[in-house]
Amino acid sequence: MEDKVGNEKAQEIADKLVGGYYTHDYPITVEQLRDMGIKVSTNVPPEAYQLMSLYPQARTNRPGIEYLPYPAIPRPNVKEVNR
Repeated sequence: MEDKVGNEKAQEIADKLVGGYYTHDYPITVEQLRDMGIKVSTNVPPEAYQLMSLYPQARTNRPGIEYLPYPAIPRPNVKEVNR
């Protein structure tokens, strides 16, 4: 990505994508990616959608991920709690 946006901007984008701003189940929108400085095309051929329709995602009612901020809050040692 450095060759597209430069080293400093690439570092900012990498931090935004892996720095705990989003959980893995959060869909990042085209607008958000463009705001980060990433060139995004929405020109997807119809064949791609036809292929994706062959692999539907399972519907679940499970709750999403519980996000813990980094650094995680230290938990007490089990031995200390049982005293």
